[in-house]
Amino acid sequence: MIRRYVDYHIRRIVLSTMDLWKEENSICKKCHSPDSINCLLCYCPRYDMGTECGGNFVILENGIKDCSDCTIPHDPVFVEEYLKYKLGIYK
Repeated sequence: MIRRYVDYHIRRIVLSTMDLWKEENSICKKCHSPDSINCLLCYCPRYDMGTECGGNFVILENGIKDCSDCTIPHDPVFVEEYLKYKLGIYK
């Protein structure tokens, strides 16, 4: 039963962090091309996975991974699953 409430509140968090870059005076800046993105994860939790992250990236000449074309951490479904994983709800 508690899982139902956790799922409900995680969905509320995801919905409330959609398109924060559109808000006046927001600290979130538009960083990717889709018109609707989730701004909760303003970084990629998969970055340290290197080439195994599954995202759309390029390795620059200086060796830095450029994830500008990746939208995985801004996908509401990914954010919801990530939060549940971090809370230990889903392993």
